[in-house]
Amino acid sequence: MRGIQGVLARRRTASETAVRRASASRFTAPEPAALRALVVGVAVVQSVVLGLLARRGYWLSDDLEFLVQGGRGFAPDELLTPVNDHIAPGLRFVYAAFAELAPLNWDFTVACRVLLQALAIALLGLLLLRLLGSTWWVLTGTVVYALTALSMPSFMSLSSGVNNLPAHVFSLLLLHATVDWSAGHRRRAVAYGPFSLLVSLACWEKSGLILVTALALALYLREPPLKLWLRRTWPYAAALTVPVVAFGILYAANGNPSDGRLPGFGTLVELAGRSFAVPVGALAGGPWTWTPSSGAFGLAEAPAVVVVLGGIVAAGLLATAWRRDRRALLLWASVGIYTLVTVLLVGYGRFALFGATFTVHHHYWSDLSIPLTLAVVLTARSVRLPPLVATGAMVAWTAAAIVSLVNFAQYWDDNPSRPYFTTLRAELDQAGPSVNLWDTRLPESLSIALSADPRVSPVLRTAGIPFQLQASSSEPRMVDDTGLIRPAHLTPWATAVMPPKKKGQICSVLLQGARTITLPLKATTAERPKAAWFLEVGHLSTREHTVAVELVGTDGRTVAVPAGSGAWPAGLANSYLGPTPATDLAAVRFRTTDPESNLCIGSVEVGLPQVSQ
Repeated sequence: MRGIQGVLARRRTASETAVRRASASRFTAPEPAALRALVVGVAVVQSVVLGLLARRGYWLSDDLEFLVQGGRGFAPDELLTPVNDHIAPGLRFVYAAFAELAPLNWDFTVACRVLLQALAIALLGLLLLRLLGSTWWVLTGTVVYALTALSMPSFMSLSSGVNNLPAHVFSLLLLHATVDWSAGHRRRAVAYGPFSLLVSLACWEKSGLILVTALALALYLREPPLKLWLRRTWPYAAALTVPVVAFGILYAANGNPSDGRLPGFGTLVELAGRSFAVPVGALAGGPWTWTPSSGAFGLAEAPAVVVVLGGIVAAGLLATAWRRDRRALLLWASVGIYTLVTVLLVGYGRFALFGATFTVHHHYWSDLSIPLTLAVVLTARSVRLPPLVATGAMVAWTAAAIVSLVNFAQYWDDNPSRPYFTTLRAELDQAGPSVNLWDTRLPESLSIALSADPRVSPVLRTAGIPFQLQASSSEPRMVDDTGLIRPAHLTPWATAVMPPKKKGQICSVLLQGARTITLPLKATTAERPKAAWFLEVGHLSTREHTVAVELVGTDGRTVAVPAGSGAWPAGLANSYLGPTPATDLAAVRFRTTDPESNLCIGSVEVGLPQVSQ
């Protein structure tokens, strides 16, 4: 076989050729070099515009949590730590690189995403050029892929981008390798095709669905009879099986799959309807609008007119494929399989907790833009429309897609984390490294309830910002929800019931030697709520001590209280501890293991820090 372009050219019908000749005077096909330049131009312009929009936002809670975890380094155990129920060593590696090279530098992450986005768009355009030859449909498909709102939220949100952008790039490289194999460049295909698949899986295991598109594309390009084609293709299939098996072993050894279950048949049908509305709506430039309550998380809220218009476009394209190029239906089948598998995955692992929410979460639909673009372009090239009508349709779709992007960008621009961190960094620079802070959590607007560690201190440590944490040298100050560092005090919710002093003693609670003392707590209110508690302990000693502290709940369970600044200082001082895991209050327990301990505890307050008025 001498390339792929001749294969597609031979498939054109006589009527198709007549239509092309009739319009050739108006729309002369550009030279391949000019098309490559246009593809690269679209890639650069679109990625830079998205980069400028992304810069208007900032970190989300997942970003901060993964950045803190990335600060632990590149050890295999860290890279293979599950992300929720995923195995994503690629994501872990990228965050470790961010933490190492430019911690808490949003612009650095934007620049990395711009490069990946430009590379993905260029690879898609060059793939179309290899498939179609020199035709304006190459530029049309590149614009469709670049502007579809399916992938924009995954560019804006870093935690989605480090999954999806590498998956796009390496999935497209796999498709290029598939074209190489079909064109006879077999060594080259085997050299980078399996590697591309492995990297894609390492970043986002769901991207393995690109294999369905690769199979559809290979069948689309097939020339020999099926049996002969299978004999020629099995070595490539075997080569692609290697990374799948390798990643499967990796997942089996280190994964943490959800203990989910599929919802009922009726619910699955409803989820499938909502899910198919995503690619169908994209055919009309959808979703146009987004769920306001989701902020920057990419939950679509497409009006019915988007789905109706997209359905009309889908029906027209499918009818065209059936009448003029039935092999294009293979690409449409890959779109359908991708959607159905996503429905089953989301239904099994997410429905019990989140309901139908994730069926319209574009994080799960980003890489669908690849098979959908191929299906649309390989079908639409056979549609007989007057040039002005075709141009008008493309302009209308582009305008609708821009509406979707602008509306999402507006929600993204409302992200509150940028002013928070800008203010906090300025405050820390002014206060200096000796500033003493309570280890409170990030604002609710920045940290979701599912965050494993929403405290501000790990973020500051990862960023390399010097500060003191709950040191005994002074009463800690507090970072408020705007990022300002303000004077604070501990509002007690309970105090320890101290035993009466014995005659001749100056201390009622004395830790001498290796000893454990449990003091009951007296609540300041009748309620005993659960919270992440902080402690202020007044004490007197002649030297530094290391003391383990626990809170005992009403059910007898204990939680360890973090030690704050570490050893308790000598002299008369206060030690500030916490926060604990959320628990209720019944008693506080002190334990020493040093036989030389000699520590007097004078007061214990358990509560929450508050900004002083």
